[in-house]
Amino acid sequence: MNRSFDALLFDMDGLMLDTETLSCAATRLAGAELGIQIDDAMLMGMVGLSEARCTRYIAEYLADEELAARLQQTSRASYRRMLEEEEIPLKPGIIELLDWAESQGIPRAVATSTRRAVADVKLARSGLARYFQHAIAGDEVARTKPEPDIYLATAALLGAAPERCIVLEDSPYGMQAGVAAGARVILVPDLIAPSETQRAQALATCGDLHQALALLRTL
Repeated sequence: MNRSFDALLFDMDGLMLDTETLSCAATRLAGAELGIQIDDAMLMGMVGLSEARCTRYIAEYLADEELAARLQQTSRASYRRMLEEEEIPLKPGIIELLDWAESQGIPRAVATSTRRAVADVKLARSGLARYFQHAIAGDEVARTKPEPDIYLATAALLGAAPERCIVLEDSPYGMQAGVAAGARVILVPDLIAPSETQRAQALATCGDLHQALALLRTL
């Protein structure tokens, strides 16, 4: 079959793994421990950002760098404990999509804002690691999402031109990164509903990964 793409590039949290809810829970837990009021607006502003960008965002949000650093340190400890002790839930349809891509021999890689050490835990414990030839983490590129670096790097690892790649993303920041890299982006929103502008930038906006797979079969 002559497809219009040569490779698939996957975000991880919120797209393949239902971990954004765990992350939010860890931040709320840390906030309660430190006496910080954590509201929904603050949590939504962090979705899709790297750890370093999250820390800067929180510092600006709270207008307190020291408190932001303490919140991040405490929430990271809680989050890591959750990842190691609790089941890491998969997003509906991800196994079917990856099985299809594997059966078709389509090259695929992970491009995540998460740090390498944590990303490896997530991919291993969720059972998804076996599906990917490569993964690049947020601490392995100079500029993280919404900059295009991580998608340019993953495309290069697969030997594919960015414009011949399909990026699958859940967050606006991630979609911006994919578009900036020159790839086409299928948006599968998780916690944040995309704006009309973002919908217009995406190749398509799908309700879930089952819909994304149905679309990929036609491209």
